Amino acid sequence: MINSKVIEGKTKIIESTDQPHVVRIIAKDFLTGGDAAKKENIQDIGMHKTKQTANVFKMLAHEGIPTSFIKIDSPNILLCHRCNMLPLEFVVRRYAWGSYLKRNNQLNTDDKPHAFKNPIYEIFHKHAVITSPHVDEPIQMEETVAREKYLKNGIWEEGIFTDPYIKIGKNWELYSAKNPIEGPPLMKTEKLLSDQEFNSVINNIVLPSFLAIEKNWNEVDTVDGPIHLVDIKFELGIKSIDNSIVLSDVVDNDSWRIWPGGKPEKQLDKQSFREGENLISVANKYELVTKLTSQFKGVN
Repeated sequence: MINSKVIEGKTKIIESTDQPHVVRIIAKDFLTGGDAAKKENIQDIGMHKTKQTANVFKMLAHEGIPTSFIKIDSPNILLCHRCNMLPLEFVVRRYAWGSYLKRNNQLNTDDKPHAFKNPIYEIFHKHAVITSPHVDEPIQMEETVAREKYLKNGIWEEGIFTDPYIKIGKNWELYSAKNPIEGPPLMKTEKLLSDQEFNSVINNIVLPSFLAIEKNWNEVDTVDGPIHLVDIKFELGIKSIDNSIVLSDVVDNDSWRIWPGGKPEKQLDKQSFREGENLISVANKYELVTKLTSQFKGVN
């Protein structure tokens, strides 16, 4: 069998296989933060993230939600359907937290986090927006290219907007993800999904996936109480074999915020790493999350 590398990212490698519509996703033993300005090698993290994704996708399959997952090939390798990935991030939130508060600072209080009665979703573009003083008219650029050109010592140059927020309407308009969504957009961008496709993926994949994962987490009890799913990031892809849209890439401890007992200070997710928690503690949290996701329905 001859493998050829398709894509190598910050934390994973995607390889082709001898089956044209199947790829391997190989998880590296790295965690990154701050646009990869922070990067650490942590033993067995790749194995834990692989198992977590497999557990989540098995549960979603049990719920009838389409994903790219086929099976685990080895401790840090997933076999998945080859997909043409949409350069979009779908973020679903139960709580107003993180970057959401930068765009909606009226909910930024010292009291307990605001919980939405029904989960809300937001869409972000994975291609950065490049504006003045670098170009005369705003353009979009793949973030890997933008990072090489405009990220200096972990700091983005002025006029670079990564993961811009997409305001969905007759047109797709891009705004800074770090400021309130008001005034004119940074630019307009191509609609990557028709209105019908967009409504279908939101109502048949994105929201049902969140609700299924939330329900399973809430049924995992800890000494601090049930685990609350705060928010989660999904990516979608178009399967090469039949052009159907499915939940793709990975869903692991880098993808969500989870709080035992609804307590932010008890977080078990990657935010601990971003905030500088010692690496042994971070590794222990990932190991614990792997064990806990093994309790999800449909896993065994």
